[in-house]
Amino acid sequence: SALESWIKEIVEAIDAGNAALHTAERALETLDSAESLSTWDVLGGGLLVDLAKYEDLDNAQEQVEQLQEDLRRFKTELTDVTVEADIQVSIDGFLQFADFFFDGFFADLAVMDHIHESQEKVRQTRDEIQGVLSRLADMQAETEKELDAERERIAQITVDAVLS
Repeated sequence: SALESWIKEIVEAIDAGNAALHTAERALETLDSAESLSTWDVLGGGLLVDLAKYEDLDNAQEQVEQLQEDLRRFKTELTDVTVEADIQVSIDGFLQFADFFFDGFFADLAVMDHIHESQEKVRQTRDEIQGVLSRLADMQAETEKELDAERERIAQITVDAVLS
C-alpha cells in the first residue's frame, strides 16, 4: 500500500513535469519563430515583420508565464516525492517600443539579442526539467521493482500458509 502510494506520487510529479516540459517546448518553438522574423527584420523586414515578430513575442511571454505556473505545480509535486529541484525561468519584456519607435538596425539587433537570451533561458529550464524527469523515471522503476518483489513475497507467504 505504501509503495503503491509512493508510485502514485511519482506519477503525479512526472505528469506535472511533462506538462512543464510541453509548455517549455511550445515557448521555444514560438521564440524560434520570433528569431526567424527578427532576422528578417534586421535585413529590412518592415512594419509587417515587426508586427508578426511581436505577436510571436507576446505569445512567448504568455507561454513563459504558463511555464512558471507549471513549474510551481511541478515543484509542489516534487516535494511529495522528496526530490529537490530549483527550476525557474523568466524572460523580461521585449524592447517593443524602441523597435517600433527607432525601427533601425541597432534596435532590431537589440531585440534579436534579447530573443537569443530568452531562448537560452528556456532551453536551460527545459534541460533541467528533463533531468528531473529522468530521475523520477528511475525512482518509479526502482519502486515498481520493490512493489513486484513485495507482491511475490506476499504471494509466497500465502502459498506457504495454505500448504501448512
